[in-house]
Amino acid sequence: MFSLFRTSKPDQVTTLNLVDSARTTSGQNPSSLRAGPRHTLPSEQDRTLSAPARQWLRRLPTRDRPLALCSMYPRLANRLAAAWEDPAQAEAVFEELMIDRRGGRLGFAPLVAGELMRLHLLHEKRLEPGKGG
Repeated sequence: MFSLFRTSKPDQVTTLNLVDSARTTSGQNPSSLRAGPRHTLPSEQDRTLSAPARQWLRRLPTRDRPLALCSMYPRLANRLAAAWEDPAQAEAVFEELMIDRRGGRLGFAPLVAGELMRLHLLHEKRLEPGKGG
């Protein structure tokens, strides 16, 4: 298993930070709780699930479909879907999501964190010899 957020130093592991949904006000997206100003507004492409991501989602086993991720973070789902067929690229996306190189990230809601863990396990299974993707 892995921790969703680690520092970039392998000997220093940061515990998983989860957004406390009780602290968010209704209608407030957890991603809007990030510290510091946002430099650009998200594009329409970042706010919606792409057609290739929807196809990727339908191809995943039903129990492993990251519906909360797609709903709350479509930009990340789009990136995972685009990288999914290239094992090295997919691993790089997972690593970027799991390792906090900037410091101070709040993390994901528990449901999204669980979905990312299941997706990562599915990704690792695909890489096992004789399993195929």
